[in-house]
Amino acid sequence: MDVKSMERGCHQGISEADACRSELVSLPDDAARICFLRRHRRKLMTALHEMQEKLSCIDYMIYEIERKQKECGSDES
Repeated sequence: MDVKSMERGCHQGISEADACRSELVSLPDDAARICFLRRHRRKLMTALHEMQEKLSCIDYMIYEIERKQKECGSDES
C-alpha cells in the first residue's frame, strides 16, 4: 500500500490503522508483511523526526522571546 492509497483510505473515513490491517491481511506471506511494516515504520519515524525538528524550532523561539523579555525587564530597573 503506498502513501496515496493510505491517504485515500483516510479520506474515505477509514483510519490508517484499519488500512494497515487490511493491507497486512492481503499480503501473501510473512516476509511481505515484514517488508510492509518496516516501510511503514520508516515513514512514521521520518514524520516523527520532522515533528521533533519543528518542536525544537518552537522551543528556540520561546527561549529567544523570554530572553529578550528578561533583558528588557532588567533595563527598566
